[in-house]
Amino acid sequence: MSMMSVGGIVEMTSREGEAKAVVLLAEDDEINQQIVRHLLSDFPFIELVVAGDGKVALEAAISQRFDLMIFDRNMPLITGDRVIRHLKAARTINMSTPMIQFTADADYARTTVGYGDHADAVIPKPIQGDVFRKTVLRLLGR
Repeated sequence: MSMMSVGGIVEMTSREGEAKAVVLLAEDDEINQQIVRHLLSDFPFIELVVAGDGKVALEAAISQRFDLMIFDRNMPLITGDRVIRHLKAARTINMSTPMIQFTADADYARTTVGYGDHADAVIPKPIQGDVFRKTVLRLLGR
């Protein structure tokens, strides 16, 4: 994977010739960004686009089609919850794109999956690599 930065968004690209799955990661914590990059580095078919706050993530999700979107629940400017609700309510190009939400709130992780305005999967922090990788593959249909 290689890395590019454009307009507040960092892109990780896969090797040429492979069918890509474009994944948006909206995470303000640089350590968690590195963890996700590391966990996804085993999947060369993933092109990772990283947004450092909710506003940049929302702008990206309105203008570009993604195969999977991952949001931190608590981000600056716009929270992950609000980005998800907006994308679904506004009938954007990503309204039916699978979504994962990270949260440090264990109670939230147990009670919100499956509601219409929430993510398809909620993963508690600290991120468990095996759970995260399996969830990503399941939601990408691989």
